[in-house]
Amino acid sequence: MRTRVTETVEQGPGGTPPPAEPKRKREIMGPTGLIVMVAVIFLITLVAIIVQARANNGTRYHGTIDIGAPIRNDAVRVTFHVTNTGTRAGRPDVCEATLLDIRGARAGTAGVYLREPIQPGETFDVQAVGTVAREPVSGVVECRAMSPG
Repeated sequence: MRTRVTETVEQGPGGTPPPAEPKRKREIMGPTGLIVMVAVIFLITLVAIIVQARANNGTRYHGTIDIGAPIRNDAVRVTFHVTNTGTRAGRPDVCEATLLDIRGARAGTAGVYLREPIQPGETFDVQAVGTVAREPVSGVVECRAMSPG
């Protein structure tokens, strides 16, 4: 006895055949996917660096220091003079001074945090107290801006 297998084709409404299956999207996998992912990360990092560099462009700071009278054996009054030598208003986040003795050896430190923006070409004076081990006669100032503006 033979049995006959018949296939039936489903038909859509109105007796028409169903629409064809949509093509599957091709996924990027394996070495190609890894290369694409690394390239995207590199591109995003590059854009972030360019944005940060452009935000800090136009602001440069120069600092000097005047040594004042001693307050006590381990402290001295200092005055920071911070000048914006750039083309845009801004402020450094911190200015730190290394205080030097008569021989040029390190005698102490002092630092200030600036809150107000300095206009281009202007100088901002701020007083601080430096911590010293010996009597300082001069100092070297370094100003850093960690964030734009």
